[in-house]
Amino acid sequence: MKLHLIAKAALTLSLLAAPCLAQAPRAAQDHFKRGGSLYQKGDFEGAIADFTKAIEISSRLDNRNWQGGAGFGGAATNFDKVRVLDPLAAAAYANRGLARYQLGDYEGAIADCDRALAINPRLQDAYNNRGSARYALKDYDRALVDYGRALAIDPRDAEVYNNRGNVYMDKGDLDRALADFDHAVALDPRLKTVYFNRGFARREKRDGDGALKDFDKAVTIDSRFAKGYYGRGVALADRNELDRAVREFNRAIELDPSYALAYGNRGLVLLLLGRDAEAEKDFERALALRPETKEELELNIERVKKSRQAKP
Repeated sequence: MKLHLIAKAALTLSLLAAPCLAQAPRAAQDHFKRGGSLYQKGDFEGAIADFTKAIEISSRLDNRNWQGGAGFGGAATNFDKVRVLDPLAAAAYANRGLARYQLGDYEGAIADCDRALAINPRLQDAYNNRGSARYALKDYDRALVDYGRALAIDPRDAEVYNNRGNVYMDKGDLDRALADFDHAVALDPRLKTVYFNRGFARREKRDGDGALKDFDKAVTIDSRFAKGYYGRGVALADRNELDRAVREFNRAIELDPSYALAYGNRGLVLLLLGRDAEAEKDFERALALRPETKEELELNIERVKKSRQAKP
């Protein structure tokens, strides 16, 4: 009944220290700060507009390259011609890339992180965010390089270890994944997503007890963390504690009604329990939310039905 999704790699919003902001024109500061506020509210398009204005004000293009071009925020071929007036532009590019990532524009996110790093090669967040965009595109090897560069700048960043662990897990290198998750937990014992991810890595290593302990820890840290309850449901289903698994999936869905994988896995458990009509409703809901999981879900449904037929 494996139909789980590793937590999406964490991303970070670049924030400049006050002395750096003080070097920027006031209007650029205002747009930068408002862009961050809009991002936190989930208005990613509004954030992009404000970060773009911050870039325009705090950078200049050579006039020969500007004529006939797409302007600031336009063609990627122009970014290396930027003459920076202050460090805010690099952070604004990184943040605009982050907002583009949230809108599913992974190539745009990478291009903006490239621009940020051309201005400031020591901007750790840009490496982390570019790595996450590459991870989303399944460009695992280059994602690993970016996370490695981020850790070379700050070897105590727990979220980057968490992100790199996700990549190793997707590549099937569970030992390296677990090592990164362990390192992340040591640096930040309150980072709930690490326990969630490590729980699935332990599950892949057939350490069911360890997996359940990690999911328990995640919800102990945050009792409203839907993914933690989802993980507990998966771990309990593995142990054939089906009624308890359903209760955990119920809680995950209660906290996040758009949690497609929780509907899909609850449906599989309900199917095992012989509650076919309820299961069918869950499958319909899961596919309405995430139609791209159709093939995997159908394979899992078929597997569950065969297991029921095999029972005496």
